[in-house]
Amino acid sequence: MSFREKSAWITLILLLLCFGAYFGSIATHHISGHGWGSVHLLMACVLAYLVLLFVLSLAAKWTTPKDGLAMRDERERLIQARSHTIGYYLMMVLTLVIGVPFHAGLPAVVLVNLALLDVVVAGIVVAVAQIVMFRRGF
Repeated sequence: MSFREKSAWITLILLLLCFGAYFGSIATHHISGHGWGSVHLLMACVLAYLVLLFVLSLAAKWTTPKDGLAMRDERERLIQARSHTIGYYLMMVLTLVIGVPFHAGLPAVVLVNLALLDVVVAGIVVAVAQIVMFRRGF
């Protein structure tokens, strides 16, 4: 498995774990979506995501030393461009969809959490698209 594919897997798993914990705790009402408890949990999840991403990316770089230091070839650049294009279009659609709960009169905190969910979903879709394209041999 190449370094870039490992990076996509790491991103996917960490997004699901870290932000799944945040959104799961809000959805199950273990923590209210309002107040400092949710802000502290969000900061902890973002910090855990960043630290784990850094550490696991270093580990992936050490396990594939040639790929980790090499420049992206044309195939990898195409995969990155196409996956980010898919993520961009999804993000635009999800941003427009936030208008529906806005007009329904939901509180600002809910709208901010929905916007964060949009970013996380777009990141997940980008990682999945990269994994699929690497596996298919795009």
